[in-house]
Amino acid sequence: MRKSLLLTGLLGMGLTLPLAAMAEDAAPEVAAAPAAAAAAPTPDWTFPASMSFVSDYIFRGISQTWGKPAAQFGIEADHKSGFYAGFAASNVSDQWLAGANLETDYYGGFRGAFPGAASDFGFDVGGIYYYYPGANWSKSAFAGTNSQSLNTFEGYVGVSYKILTLKTGRTFTNYWGWTDNNSGKNGGFNGDPNAGVTSGDTKGSYYYEADISHEIFPTWTWTGQLGRQVISNSDGLDITYRKLGLTKAFSTGWSVGAFYSGSNQPSAYKNFLSLSNTTSQSDVAKNTGFVSITKSF
Repeated sequence: MRKSLLLTGLLGMGLTLPLAAMAEDAAPEVAAAPAAAAAAPTPDWTFPASMSFVSDYIFRGISQTWGKPAAQFGIEADHKSGFYAGFAASNVSDQWLAGANLETDYYGGFRGAFPGAASDFGFDVGGIYYYYPGANWSKSAFAGTNSQSLNTFEGYVGVSYKILTLKTGRTFTNYWGWTDNNSGKNGGFNGDPNAGVTSGDTKGSYYYEADISHEIFPTWTWTGQLGRQVISNSDGLDITYRKLGLTKAFSTGWSVGAFYSGSNQPSAYKNFLSLSNTTSQSDVAKNTGFVSITKSF
């Protein structure tokens, strides 16, 4: 079966895509005749792509769409050497992300097997840039917020063995533009006035997570995720997140999935006040379920 970062779950979107989780192409495999298999050379490049609809776009335990649906797209260019690059996009909500309606992710890296090790051991190293056209913290409806881009660059590294993947990543920019000006204590988070960025910026924020993906029987795959996001120079903002899901794939390239997403529900993310109108509230990190429909190409 073909696997890639795009099809097993994009970072940003969880698409989860990370573009919260895009389904693996799990169509039944058909054995090729030996002569035909020998005659078919491995292509230098492959270009897996997918389009998805999710009832909620949840990224590391937090809804990026204020609990509303999202349409998502992703495409990746994979070289047989292991180098890859990709693009993904999803709608988001300006109630959680100041001035944002669209998230676009640009990523690239190198993946492969460890030299001299069994093919069950793999690695993946790269970076991803989360870009929000037109978004800025100055567009928050709350007064006195300085200009600050939400765009975020994150590096990551992962290792895998069979069904298990361990991954960690670090931001080299502010964490989605969070600073003590726009996300500080005593006002930045309605659910917990004592939570917020304590000083300066949030560069160096990091996460670590474990992911499991296992085909329990042909075309049925269950997935699990447990992770922790740590926000630099902050109090009460770190979040532990988890996800469980079951996906059914069809030979037509379509797949459907049902998922549970949860977190330790830090008080800071409860009754979060909308950045677009200052009055609407949402528990953005609540325990919830969502469904997905994906077409892989």
